[in-house]
Amino acid sequence: MRTKTKKAIELLRSGCFKEALSIFRTFRIGFTREERRTLQIASESLSGKSLFYQQLGIDTDKEIEKSKSILASKYL
Repeated sequence: MRTKTKKAIELLRSGCFKEALSIFRTFRIGFTREERRTLQIASESLSGKSLFYQQLGIDTDKEIEKSKSILASKYL
């Protein structure tokens, strides 16, 4: 049986970052509150809501890069 974690890791390794991030952002265990928020912002930014976060003064490109490093440090 393929778990949600295995599927997300496979997507991450195959280069499907947006799809992997949409799964990882739902995880509650294994991430700090700040890491979960970063993953949420990055996922929503890649889904077309980056303008909203930019209007709030959040650097979406920086959040996406932070989410990549978080996932790489934990799962790659």
